[in-house]
Parts: sequence; structure tokens; C-alpha cells
Amino acid sequence: MPGEVRPLSPKSGDTLRVIALGRISTVHQDVENIAASYRYIESYLGKIYQGPLDITFLGEQASGMRTDRATIRQAEDMIAGGQVDLVIAEDLSRIYRNPRHQFAFVQDAVDVGTRVILIGDNIDTADETWEVTMGAAALRHGLHIPDTRRRVRRTATHAFHQGGMVQKIRFGYRKLSREEAALGAFGPKGLRIAKVPDHTEMIQELARRVIAGDSYIALAEELNHRGIAPGPYVTSGRWSPRVLIELLSDPILAGLRTFRDTICRPVFRTGRHRAERNAAPETACVPELAHLSETEFESLQRAIGARRQLRLQKSTPRASRRGVTRSRTLWPGQALRCGICGSWFHLFGATLRCSQSTARSGDRCWNHVQPRTAVVRERLLTWILMILDGPGDRSRLVTDRLIKFEELLTARTDNAHVARQKQRAALKRQAQTLTDAILAGGELASLVQRLQAVEGEMKALDVADQATRPQPHRKKCASKLAVPQLIYQLLRESYPFADWLRKTISEFVVYPAQALDTPQIRPMGVLRVDLNRFVDDMRTVSAEPLEEFEIPLFTEPQPIRLLEACAALQRDHPRWSLHRIAAALGVNTMGVKRSVDYGRLMAEAGMTKPYRILQEAPVVASRWRKRAGAGNAVAQASGAELGIAPASS
Repeated sequence: MPGEVRPLSPKSGDTLRVIALGRISTVHQDVENIAASYRYIESYLGKIYQGPLDITFLGEQASGMRTDRATIRQAEDMIAGGQVDLVIAEDLSRIYRNPRHQFAFVQDAVDVGTRVILIGDNIDTADETWEVTMGAAALRHGLHIPDTRRRVRRTATHAFHQGGMVQKIRFGYRKLSREEAALGAFGPKGLRIAKVPDHTEMIQELARRVIAGDSYIALAEELNHRGIAPGPYVTSGRWSPRVLIELLSDPILAGLRTFRDTICRPVFRTGRHRAERNAAPETACVPELAHLSETEFESLQRAIGARRQLRLQKSTPRASRRGVTRSRTLWPGQALRCGICGSWFHLFGATLRCSQSTARSGDRCWNHVQPRTAVVRERLLTWILMILDGPGDRSRLVTDRLIKFEELLTARTDNAHVARQKQRAALKRQAQTLTDAILAGGELASLVQRLQAVEGEMKALDVADQATRPQPHRKKCASKLAVPQLIYQLLRESYPFADWLRKTISEFVVYPAQALDTPQIRPMGVLRVDLNRFVDDMRTVSAEPLEEFEIPLFTEPQPIRLLEACAALQRDHPRWSLHRIAAALGVNTMGVKRSVDYGRLMAEAGMTKPYRILQEAPVVASRWRKRAGAGNAVAQASGAELGIAPASS
């Protein structure tokens, strides 16, 4: 930075607290560039400041358009907390590439009294005219983005039409080296991809069976049982319905290469990208790559399209989540993790299941427990009620928070009701217009059909109104009796309540658990939580160990439920018979006998809890055997031909 630099001085103490920012954009750049920029910054600081320094170096390999980079978030937090005297970087692009975020970063730093120096751009916020200099620098760096984007697209398009840009190597194809491509033995010279002739028969068979109506899952499982690799593009190494559909939908099977099938649009607010399907991708016809004729490929696409349309028609009644992002889920969605592999438990209808324990995932995890969603919610409800009965102001604070979530839920319902009322009024006007047109002698068939459709929409609105009719205003949580119903309603309907639970509950892990007298495996939830944070979610997690709670995620059998009561009565009344204990508890004698016998088994095994959590796959596990469905039947038949024994558990 030329010219005289105004003296640097710490805001407090004798040590100048400095953040030095460095960054490279892609993995193709040398990571040593970050270290080189740090060295350049240190050399510059040595020339303009002679006092003690406390430098925090923050740099990473990430796009300068991204706002969620770990280092930039850390820098912004340190600046906002008043922990920094100076932010220094080689130039403005090391902070951000987007001018919108460049100005916000520098202006936020100036607002809290933090000085910013960008050496290569001649920017120093101690200078009265720094805004002018920064505007010129932001323009210079901003012009670099569209220019680079244009050159990259131009070069990539040219490379594609020369036979390059081979990015997805699907089943039935292999990538050629530059030397092989230059020979032109597998197609036009320069073409970097060639078909594998040995796979043509298999692809043709798959196409015929899809057209004939065979299910995707049956075909995928058959290919997996036969040990056929899905190609280098599939990193999991296993076939799935999605992998099969993507292969059979690729025009390359008919000899048509495509490039830029999707276009990534930048999202300037976050720096991420949003993929959109390209209606006009680049294409190149290479007959040497065809496994199917054009007629065969067109017939296959009609069959795939018909199946897709049928699936969409079947899923129409279940469009309640239309327009809702996947990250927006009710509890316990995205809240439970597998205790064996650490993966998320996903919703499968009315149950939850480890995402890595399914056939589509390749059965990577042996934890096949499937807790019911309703039971998980009921058990969490019981646990929250236990928290409300705790000491101090915990009950009042949590209840106040529940009331806020209820108000959000009520407001949402009221807004939806108002929107439906407006829609109903518009439909009534439309119906009246159609009726007038019919009476005036318009085209009768089409008008009547449209009127029936409008009346159907009005009936659907009436049904929705009945289901979510706003409740009359009442006193919120007037008694403890109203709290369980409120919590359960929030669990089933409130997205903000689910977000709060996922944020405040540190861990909810599901383990397989087994009793001592049966091979049946049941789901056991282990909840780890800082109860103080549960009350005040703005509180940072304490260094103290989190409290751990075991929650059975199933309906426990009667002998297990009676364990403590039977043990207490036997301890207090050692001479009582089983019949008398049963009478005191109001249950049958056989239930007490089974409970006492199970307590004896626990004592012999040295256990204090009725279930043992498994860390290794059990030798025998009832109800975990694969069901012989249509897909398994096809796969087992194919496996039998190859001498492969079917899986039993």
C-alpha cells in the first residue's frame, strides 16, 4: 500500500489484536498461496507497526461467493464481539467476491471500531475517502466474476464438441486416455469415452424388462445379487432404482452425448447454487456409443414416462408437503440418529428406520429396529412433562415457551382460514359466471365440465376448513391438564417447535436393545441433554457432562412394567404370596410370576436394567428376517441360478 499509513493503536491494552484473512477458491489452486499471503501480510505489518501483535490467521479453500465459510463466520463473530483491532488481507477478494457482502463486512467492522486494511486494493478505513477506494476495488473484483464465468463456459463447450468433458461414466461405458482418444479407434478422434460391447446385451435386457413392466427395485436387487457393478459413476457400488432410471434415461444409450443438462444458477444471498434442468443442452451424435437403436430408446422412454406419470397421479392426494423444503420437518424428523452407524433415522410411513439399513442403501447397517412415530412422540411428551415437574422456575419458563409456540400455530391456522375464505369467494364468483354463461346458451359441455371442477374445488376447501377450523380463543395452558394436549399438538403440527427441540436436545440416539428371555430386538432411545439449555436455548452448552436418559421407544410388556412394584412389595412383605402381590397390584398372578422370574434373570446376569443395549449384530433376532416380496423372489431366483444362497437374517 503506497503512501503514508496512519499509526495503528490497540483499543485496549498494549497488544494489537489482528485477524489476517487468506483464501483460495478451488482445489486446483496451490494451498501454499494461503501461507504466502500470510507471509506477505506479516511482512507488511512489520513495516507499519512495531508493538506486540496477536494475529489470528483465518484461511481455507472455499468459494469467495459463499457466506457460510467457517473462517469468515469466525471472523465476523470476533469482530462483532469487539475482540479485534485490525482486519488485514491481501485484497478485497480474500474476504468475499460478492460486492454486496464485501461492503457489509467492511462497514460492520467500521461500526464497531475495527480498522480494515486491504493492501493490494489500497484500502484503509482510517482514510476519510476509503469508501471511494473500496467502490473502485469492488467494481474491479466484481467484473472478474462474469468474465471468468464466460471464459469457463466457452472453453467447456468447445472441449465437449471435441470429444471431452466426460464427467459421468455410466454402466456400459469407460473413459479413454488421451492417447486412446487420439487414435480414433472407438469413434471420432478426440472422443474420451467408449462403450463396453460386452454390456450391450445386459442393457438391452434391462430395457426390454422395464418396457414389460418389471419393477425397478426387483431389477436393481437382481443386479446386486448377480454381482454386476453399476459403473464408476456410482460411488456406493450398488444398484438402486434411481441409478437404474438415470442409466436407462440417458440419451447416450442411443448414441447422443449431452452436456450441461442442468444449469447451476447462483444464489447471491448465500453464495450457493441452485440446479435447474436445461431445456436446450449441448448435444453431439456419436453412433459408435449406442447400445440401443433410436426406436428401442424411444419405446423405453415412453415406458419410463408412463410410470413416472402414474406415480405422480398416485401421489397427488399426499401433496400436503408441496412447497415445503426437506429441512422443514415435524418432530421426530431429522432428530434421531442410529447408535450403530451414526446415520439419521428417516420416516418410513408410520415408523422410523436407519437410513443405512434399507435395501436401497445396501444394508450397510444391521440396526433394523423401527420405532413407531406416535410412540416416539408419546415418550418425548412424558419426558417433557417430567422436566416441567422439575425444581425452580423450569416449569414456568418452559410453559411460557410452549404458549409462544401455540400462538404461532394458532396464527398460522387463522391465516390459512382467511386465505381459504378469499379463495372460496373467488370460486363462487367464477361459478356464478359459468352458470350465467350456461343460461346464455354457451358451449354447454365445456362449461358444465368447468363448473363441476369449480364445485369440486369448493368442496375440498370445505373439507380443509373442517379439519383446521380455528379454535375459539381460550386461556392458554390454564391448568396442568391442558399441557399434555398442547405439547402433543405441537409435536404433530408445529415446525418451529420441532426446530427448537432439535436445537436444544443435544443427542437422541436409537440403539437396538434385547431382553434376557426373548430374541426380539426393540428400539431404545438414549437422550443426552443439558437441562439448563433446554430451558434457555440461548445459553451456551456447559462444560459439565450432559444428563443422559434412557427412553424405551416401544410398549413394554407387563412383566417389565411390574418389576419395580413387585420388587418393592417383596422387599416390604417377604411373606406375601404371588397371589397376594397380584391382588395388591390389581393384576393377574401369572403376570406377577413372570415379573418375579424376570427379576431373578436380571440378578443372575448382574444387570440393573431390564434390557441390554447391543453393540454387535445379534446371532438370533426375531422379526428381522427379510420378507419374501416380489423383488426378493426375483433376486433369489437369479441368485439360485448362480449358486448364491438367499439371506436369512
